[in-house]
Parts: sequence; structure tokens; C-alpha cells
Amino acid sequence: MEFDPLPAQCLVDQALAIRIRGAPADEPVTLKLCSRFNDLVLLSTASFLADADGVVDVTTQAPFSGSYQGIDAMGLFWSRAPVTDDATFAAPSSDPLTATLTAESSSGEMLISHSIRRVYVAAGVTSRAVNESGLIGTMFEPAVAGPRPAVLVVGGSGGGTAWSLQMAALLASHGYAALALAYFAAEGLPPTLDRIPLEYFGTALEWLAEQPTVNAERIVVSGVSRGGELALLLGATFPAIRAVIAYVPSGILWDAYPTSGHAAWTLDGKELPHAQTLTYAEWDTALAEGTARPGTFDWYLIPLRDEDYAAKMSIPVEKINGPVLMISGVDDALWPSTELTEFAAQRFKQSSFPHDVQHLRYRSAGHSIAWPNGPTTMLKSKHPVSGEDMDMGGTPEGTARASQDSWPRMLAFLRDATASD
Repeated sequence: MEFDPLPAQCLVDQALAIRIRGAPADEPVTLKLCSRFNDLVLLSTASFLADADGVVDVTTQAPFSGSYQGIDAMGLFWSRAPVTDDATFAAPSSDPLTATLTAESSSGEMLISHSIRRVYVAAGVTSRAVNESGLIGTMFEPAVAGPRPAVLVVGGSGGGTAWSLQMAALLASHGYAALALAYFAAEGLPPTLDRIPLEYFGTALEWLAEQPTVNAERIVVSGVSRGGELALLLGATFPAIRAVIAYVPSGILWDAYPTSGHAAWTLDGKELPHAQTLTYAEWDTALAEGTARPGTFDWYLIPLRDEDYAAKMSIPVEKINGPVLMISGVDDALWPSTELTEFAAQRFKQSSFPHDVQHLRYRSAGHSIAWPNGPTTMLKSKHPVSGEDMDMGGTPEGTARASQDSWPRMLAFLRDATASD
């Protein structure tokens, strides 16, 4: 029994064709995928019945039991979940990027095994730390020669470059120059998302435009969560940005996080107008009066029912100098990203915005939509800055499907948005 050829290393967003040949005909075979994440061991399983020719083909067969249901070529990858020490699994590699795939017989005997290193940086991509002009980040440059379109990548309220580093590396692996930019919670920067000057990002755009590997006429900004809010805001502020990609964003500007009584963003030394959620006392009153629905995001949305208030706090997205792609999860439990994104979508419609606008909304998806094939089962965690409990929302399958669908659409949007005239 053997696997069809599988790579020893590939990009994390690459789909694989997992097939086994030479299995006992009409007998069950269980596939397991095991890897490490921080101090956790992640495991997924899927049991199949080999066909009359002794073939198990994950791309065309649904498992009769396991971590996921239905036909899904990459189901073993997104359905990995933490297991306890006494669970039965192959010893995972100490490298968190390496996943070990095994096939076992019905008796539990390991028959074959293959390890795959899933990386963010393709061969030929170079990276360098950026610590100049007051900027903190990492620049990734593709192997392709000549000035390339570039993406300024910003993360969310977690700060640093945790999300942006991986996104920028992947974008560079697809041929774009990409700057993963920290703007707080990094050495030399503010500790929290509080009164961040937009001029900092203006400096980053100027720096990018000066790089010999960058086409200064093809600069895009991409961000997630509060960074998605920021991406829309930067696009509306700096004409040098020619397209915007915003993951689970908001078309409304919000206050600092953690709340400090100040704005998250400033321009020309002045705090930008920002919306505020209901206070705990106001929320309790709204629940008692029946004007708020328990278990909803009405504490975000009730203040925005005042159209004048919402208009003052919304981002003037109609000023963006190019196409816009927004991606949200309908079942986002961290904030109501679909509803908040619709404030931007409505402004685009009302202004007869001349560029392409897309809002991809995914039911059963939560806050963690991004590149595909990573584990989507860990929905709850502690916020790295505030320590608050976080629930990303959605279902593991729903978020995985959203990432699988939106990723190639995002790459197509990026390609079209940066194509030469």
C-alpha cells in the first residue's frame, strides 16, 4: 500500500490530492493527520472504505466516520483539533509547520506515513526586517524580477505582525511585494490600539513606493478585523492606495481598544470621530425595555440605528481610489462584521462609486476567514492584548469553506486590481 506522490513541502494554501493505492479491497482504512500548534497536539481522522481496486481517494470519497463529513480534499487539514496526551496518534514533528499523514488498518496498525511541511514562504521569496523611518515590520519580496505590485498588510487588535506576517509571506509567494506592518504592540510603538496616527501609514506607503522592487502605481492595502476597518480608512485617506482588501472589517470607525475614552485613529493630531457601543448599564436597560435582543450584537448596532450618528462615524469609503473587496462571516461572534461591512457597502451604492465593489458574505463562518487549509476548530481563546475571552464564531466547517472559497477569489481580485492598463 502506498500514497500517490505527495510533496515533502508546499505552501499552506495549496490543495493536495490524497490517494492510497494497494489497500485491501473493500476494507476500511483510517487516515490521520497530526501536527503541533504551540503546546498543543492537533489531530484529525477520517475512515474510508477502499474500493474494489484497493483505492482510497480523498478527493472523491466521503469518509464514513471521522473529523469531517462529505467529500473534501482538504478536510483532514482544517478539521485538526487539540487532543489529550492519552489519545492515539503518530508522534507529531516538533516543527509546527509539519503535518504527518498516516494510514492505518482496521486493527489500528500503521501501514504508511508521510510528512508534509506546509510553509508560508515559497522558494525564492526573500524577507528583511524593516526598522527605519519610524516603521516596524517585515518586507517580503518575490522571486519575480522587476517592479511588482505591492500590498501593505495590517493586522487587527492583537497588534504586532501575527496575522500580517503570514498574509504578507503568502502574498509574496504569489508574486507580490508585501510589507507586514506593525502599528502597535511592538517595540518602539504604542502598546495598544489607541490614537494611532494615520501619518504613520502614509510614511509606510512612501517607503514602499521608494523600494526598487515595487511598482508605486500598484499599491494595495489589506487588513483584518480592526485592521480591515483600518484598510478601508487608509484607502479613503491616501490616493496612492489603488485597491483595498478588507477581511471581517467595519465601515464604522470605533474607539480605542481596550477602551480608553479616546479614538483608535488620529489625523493631523486630531482624534477621528468614532462610534461607541452601549455601556453595560445602557445594555441592561435596553434588555429590560425589550429594545435589545439577548445574545445579539445589538449593543454594537443600536447606536447605529440613528442614521445621522452612523453617517458621522462611518468611513468615507467613496473616496477610495480603486476597487474594494470585503469579506465577512455572517456568524462572526467577535463583532458583527457582516452588518458593519454593509455600512460601507451602502455608502458605495449611494455615491455611485465608479470602481468594482465586492462583499463576500459567508453563512456559518466566523471571524477567522483567511487563507485556506489551516485548523479552524479552535474557536475560543484569550485576546493577546486585553486578555478578554474571545469567541470567533461560526462553525469549523463554515469558516473552512469560507476560506476555501474566498482565497482564490481574493487572489483573482488582487490580480485584476493590479493589472497593467
